[in-house]
Amino acid sequence: MLAICSDLDETPDLASYMTLSRYLNTREETVIGRGLGLETGNTIYFDMAPDALSYWNTSDAGREAMHALMRSGHIDCFHSFGDLASTRSHAERALDALARNDCQLPVWVDHAIAPSNLGPDIMRGEGDVPDAAAYHADLTLAHGVRYVWLGRVSSCMGQDVRYSPMTGLAQTADRRSLVNTLKDVTKLLRGAVGDPKYALHWGNRLTRPYTLRNGQAVTEFMRCNPHPHGVSVADHAAGMGCALHPISMQRLIDREGWCVLYTHLGKQLASRDLLPSQTRSSLEALADHHHRGKILVTTTRRLLDYHSLTRNVTCCLIDDCLVVDSGGVDSSGLTLYGLQPGQKILLDGHFLQPQWNPPDHTGRPSCSVPFSRLSYPL
Repeated sequence: MLAICSDLDETPDLASYMTLSRYLNTREETVIGRGLGLETGNTIYFDMAPDALSYWNTSDAGREAMHALMRSGHIDCFHSFGDLASTRSHAERALDALARNDCQLPVWVDHAIAPSNLGPDIMRGEGDVPDAAAYHADLTLAHGVRYVWLGRVSSCMGQDVRYSPMTGLAQTADRRSLVNTLKDVTKLLRGAVGDPKYALHWGNRLTRPYTLRNGQAVTEFMRCNPHPHGVSVADHAAGMGCALHPISMQRLIDREGWCVLYTHLGKQLASRDLLPSQTRSSLEALADHHHRGKILVTTTRRLLDYHSLTRNVTCCLIDDCLVVDSGGVDSSGLTLYGLQPGQKILLDGHFLQPQWNPPDHTGRPSCSVPFSRLSYPL
């Protein structure tokens, strides 16, 4: 399962932002080429310098388009409140605008060194420090944020599976790849001895429970950039073709891992077609894997919801009825093995009409809650 979690840094304008979204999510013709028919989300920030695309810097029509994408789930992440958001009132203004327009963003992604960041070490923010000017965590979690990214990135393609140092070396066994692999292994070892900065690296974990400095509980997640030369290399449109190398995608399939891909898809765009040919080829290959059922590509929020579902779902048998509790998250894609066709299933208080599946690669039949596509609104 893979989510393209793209920070919007240096995206030149609203037209590029929207074109990239249409290219990834629809089958329409765009200046980049025919759309890929994937399902991807995007990030947004609010208070930025006038030359940066942001919620407040765009037009009324641009904000209406952003609202539509937020309501449909195709913008699902805060990318902080922006470089210039230095006070609680900046956060209040942004959250009030979202509430008035029936928009909710459940994922928080720290941005560079923005004052509103929640990360205390890598991203150095004060958004969860109660006596700080930029404190907003109580408001933001009340808005609906449950997942936070605080700067952790792995070079290992695929999380929540056995750690492998071979992602980069399998592509390019040069000196830079070896150095990067040693750095990644060092993060893992530091996590093993209790360094909280690298707790997610130990065990190659996708998520962990995390307590903000104001005492509130969230779920922290780790992103991945499998480029052989480092997690900050090729994290943009011009380099995504290398990050999504065929070897990396095949390793994700073979290892059956989870990947929240770290990138900035609006950064270093080509002048005419926006995406260079190598990046288009890699994205087309990813789309082929998706449409053949090899990699499920979805938004960051839906991937994290499904991950939470698989960790927290509970089941019990009462008479001949299986009673299932999803743990309060979207149950789309929930798959159950070992049931007989026609068996009653009560999911979160409602009887389920599941989709019955023939035996899969495990040799077992199953039933599922359909993982239906989000409806693209524009």
